Amino acid sequence: MQTLEIKVPDNKILLVKELLKELGVSIKVKKDAGIPNAETIAAMNELKAGRGKKFKSVEALFNSI
Repeated sequence: MQTLEIKVPDNKILLVKELLKELGVSIKVKKDAGIPNAETIAAMNELKAGRGKKFKSVEALFNSI
């Protein structure tokens, strides 16, 4: 058995997993620790640009959801 490590964009993971499953390849997903995904990076950039929301209390935060 050989191990092959590939990097797959977040939006293509399901597609690649289904393809490998169809081919009979065992899959073990390994997330890169400490590297934020695209959604997290976008949220951080939004905050840096001053577009984040501020709440006076935790209750106000949860009421907004």
